[in-house]
Amino acid sequence: MTEKRKAEAIAAARNEIAKRIARFCTTLTPEELELLLDRMARVQWKYQVMPVDSAPADVPPRPPAFLD
Repeated sequence: MTEKRKAEAIAAARNEIAKRIARFCTTLTPEELELLLDRMARVQWKYQVMPVDSAPADVPPRPPAFLD
């Protein structure tokens, strides 16, 4: 993916996220909101480009260590 397309995808994700969360983040300073939006947009882009697949079907899930 070119840097231009990446930047456009991140900007689009950022705008969409901003629309959804702006009313809930009224206690954040503008700088904190910008940082939050940047992080969330990058995570959104990351999972759109490289979606996480669950464990392969032939590998049973392991219970957490604290349950042993």
